[in-house]
Amino acid sequence: MAAVLVVQLLSILGRPNALDRGVTSLAAAALLHRSPNELVDPARAAAALHLEQFRTPVWIVMIALQIGVLAWFWNTGRSARLRNRLRSMVRPEFAVRFFFGALLAGLDKLAAFVPLALEYRYMRILDLNNILFRSWLVEWIASTLLAMVVAGLIAAVVLWLADRTHQWYLYTIAGVMGFTLLISYANPFAIAPAYTHFSPHVWIEGSLASDVAKLEQRTGTAVPIVIAEVSRRTHLGDAYVMGWGGSQRAVVTDTMWAAATQDELEYVLARALVWVQANDGLHIALVQGAFFVIGAALAVFISDRIGFRRDDDPVSRLALLGAVMGGVYLIALPFYNGYARSMDRTTDAAAIALTRDPASAIRLEVRRTDQALVPLCPNAFAYWYFDSHVPPGTRISNLQGAPDYCTKQRR
Repeated sequence: MAAVLVVQLLSILGRPNALDRGVTSLAAAALLHRSPNELVDPARAAAALHLEQFRTPVWIVMIALQIGVLAWFWNTGRSARLRNRLRSMVRPEFAVRFFFGALLAGLDKLAAFVPLALEYRYMRILDLNNILFRSWLVEWIASTLLAMVVAGLIAAVVLWLADRTHQWYLYTIAGVMGFTLLISYANPFAIAPAYTHFSPHVWIEGSLASDVAKLEQRTGTAVPIVIAEVSRRTHLGDAYVMGWGGSQRAVVTDTMWAAATQDELEYVLARALVWVQANDGLHIALVQGAFFVIGAALAVFISDRIGFRRDDDPVSRLALLGAVMGGVYLIALPFYNGYARSMDRTTDAAAIALTRDPASAIRLEVRRTDQALVPLCPNAFAYWYFDSHVPPGTRISNLQGAPDYCTKQRR
């Protein structure tokens, strides 16, 4: 069964592809009145369930490995031995703390390597990415090195502050919030272009230009639009807004721009204008910073109540702190995803009020669901841990003004 599904999936290549043409041909009446399971491609829906059944245990194993390896590293005394080895090799304590934090982050990333590689391979088989393994490996190494540098700096700076003032936590909170806001603001200019090529501002022409101008007039908002060139990496389409305040950019991937209808693009840009008008990028950055601060505070509180080893000090206990933080964020993640889904619903409702075209919004969701192998109604674990967007079955029902399809499926 799985082999047949793979063959069917691999036969659908390029954008717009046969699947896109099938979605485009759906009548507005069907989109507005048919059940979500009647709108999506049956083979893709079955493959989506297979993908979910694969990803869930792989993700659980990956998180368990990351938390378990750090806890084991501290409990066996290897954390203290690494600290002593670094102190024998490096004299400045700031450097010792930096290298210790960096090596811990590297160990944590290494623990996740096999599950991540398995997920990459499965996504590659299902044609959800076009990246060669060597390119994927280079990207993994680059992201690991970046994580090591960031973790090392955080460890060194926070412990340096703790040595010098009892108010170190206030400076740390201010630093985390400021850094989060800075990264989010600078992302469109200094970070995203490093791993994705963006075409210059898109000049929209014809009736779409007229429709977008009306949307801008209604919202009193305008935002630069750029095209993300992702077709060499994946055939999946996406649209989002990056940055906040004056740095915001509406991003539409070249795959979506090629495959979506004009009315779908109008809805995409309406969502972007709603997002920009509400400055939701700033809200997301603030919430992410707050989650990091609260999670770190809880992890410090919990780890301080775990008995010290004879060879412990604040440096060696960073491994224990990392393990506890992993557990805390595991508990916190569903709350963040719930917040993101509430923003998703609000943005949908405001965009529909602008375009007055729910059929095109549903068509766009059906297209995304089919292409990306997203289950109409994810299982409870996937819903809380994987989905920061409203599930397709629920979103289509909401756009139709019908009872929640996923709620009915769970009964």
